[in-house]
Amino acid sequence: MIKAKWWIYQIGIPLVLLYAFPWFFNNAHTIHVAQTFLITYIVIVGLNLLVGLSNQLSLGHVGFYAIGAYSSAILTMTVGLNFFVSILISGLIAAVFGAIVALLSLRAKGPYLAMVTIAFGELISIIANRWVNVTGGPAGIKTSVPSLFGFELGQIQYMWFIGLLAIIFTAGATNIFRGRFGRTFTAFGNSEVASEVLGINVRNWKILAFSVSAFLAGVGGGLFAFQNQFISSTTFELNLSIMFLIAVIIGGSGTKIGPIIGTAVIIGLPQFLHNFVDYHLMIFGGILLIALILLPDGIVGAFTKLSYFKKFSSKKVNTDLGILHDDRKATIDLPDGINGKLLELKNISMHFGGLKAIDDVEIEVLGGTVHGIIGPNGSGKSTTVNVLSGVYMPTGGNLLWKGKDITKYAPHGIAQEGITRTFQNLQLFEDMSVLQNVMVGFHRHFKTGFLKNLLYLGQVSKEERYYAQKAYDLLRIVGLEERAHEKASDLPYGEQRLVEIARGLALKPDLLILDEPAAGASPKEIEKIMDVIQRLKNAGLSIILVEHHMDIVMNVCDYITVLDFGKKICEGTPETIQNDPRVIEAYLGGEEVNQLVAGTRSIG
Repeated sequence: MIKAKWWIYQIGIPLVLLYAFPWFFNNAHTIHVAQTFLITYIVIVGLNLLVGLSNQLSLGHVGFYAIGAYSSAILTMTVGLNFFVSILISGLIAAVFGAIVALLSLRAKGPYLAMVTIAFGELISIIANRWVNVTGGPAGIKTSVPSLFGFELGQIQYMWFIGLLAIIFTAGATNIFRGRFGRTFTAFGNSEVASEVLGINVRNWKILAFSVSAFLAGVGGGLFAFQNQFISSTTFELNLSIMFLIAVIIGGSGTKIGPIIGTAVIIGLPQFLHNFVDYHLMIFGGILLIALILLPDGIVGAFTKLSYFKKFSSKKVNTDLGILHDDRKATIDLPDGINGKLLELKNISMHFGGLKAIDDVEIEVLGGTVHGIIGPNGSGKSTTVNVLSGVYMPTGGNLLWKGKDITKYAPHGIAQEGITRTFQNLQLFEDMSVLQNVMVGFHRHFKTGFLKNLLYLGQVSKEERYYAQKAYDLLRIVGLEERAHEKASDLPYGEQRLVEIARGLALKPDLLILDEPAAGASPKEIEKIMDVIQRLKNAGLSIILVEHHMDIVMNVCDYITVLDFGKKICEGTPETIQNDPRVIEAYLGGEEVNQLVAGTRSIG
């Protein structure tokens, strides 16, 4: 059940303020400004989910805004639909266009993604300007006075109506923030590759993020169409998209109350400066520029150092976790053990042009064993791990998992089969706490869908608490339970590696690939990491270990494969590997190098 406190803060108080507003500010201009604030706020709530959580930069939201405005006007004035129904439908139409933009820009990031969205916004603006028969072009088209169930909405009633929608959308956005959907948006916004190897289909989640954000922009545009009973193509220009983005950034990107502050700034400042007709744009732009330079984390972010405001300003996704217990034995949930062949690499090759990173490599990994992959720098270890986890698709050979060919599987598909990994170069979700990082690992085990999370039904709350406790138990296993609520990026390097291991275990994998888990760790941290690996081995987990520290490899591995220049040169037990002359030569350079080191041979 949703707590009464949540209802009071998210629904009750805003409704009271909304209802009371016209009693204190009862003049046409102020009510109109309030309408504009609420319409803009709805758009910025959606953009904050896209930019603030999933890190997808959009400068084309004016396009979705325009689609919503024209669609609602046409559906009402031409088709004859009720204006409220037309607004919802136009929001859905904008969401479809959002999905299309997401599909077209899947491979684009940062400034390249911004360019794609700018192109989309400009395209819609040109269509609105030139398709005069439908949009009216610069001359515009008229809309009717909005009515709801036959009751015409005057200026105050329309403000109440817009405000009610804003409250509902805010509550939904808050529920997204505190559940697995917000956590997943933040995860792939921080690291797409780490999200993929945990079973997250980043492509589909990007489409969802764009669609939700575009839906709210479309609804905002639909509401705008009936505000003045008139719309014109001159309204939907690039500067409006820029203002939307500025509001997100200046308020505090990814924060819950950032959209309120940001909207207040971009709507309120021009009102205060309207007396300076000749200079107000210059002053307005200067204030925004100074704010963006001095407050890179936004106005809300500027309060992060004040403990009282941390719960409002924290960018990380929060959730109602309940009480985390440590009075019971922490256990690892693992699939049933598998005997015999678990994973087979059959003649696997990975060529980058003329470079043969790995060439015709064959490896068999048996269930319930720790299989080491070692070799000098540049031997192909990292490439092999990337092939095994689906990050690279091999140029030759086959990858068999329990006899099933998974050669062409994407990383999230391989993760769903039960294979996950850690990274040589850490890939933590830095905007989340340690506990939330591990909870992302349970992604494929969550059952509640988007609608239930949007409403944050009891099933969602129960599921969140259940997996929060599971994540906490995994942190107890790796010895990090006291760090559970700290920001992941604030931990020492070695402890961050343990967080990655715990996160991988959350997938409940059949096979865990550890890519140099001790790299960069201190001797004390290495000892701790080695202890964790040994305990996982004792629990029966199948592990592939890539590591430079030979003491770890020789102590925990059952079998070892040695690579050199992309070729397998040796395979066997630790004892076999230690005494193989090919391995000694690969690592030490052969007898000539030994003689040089000993001083018994001269150069030349």
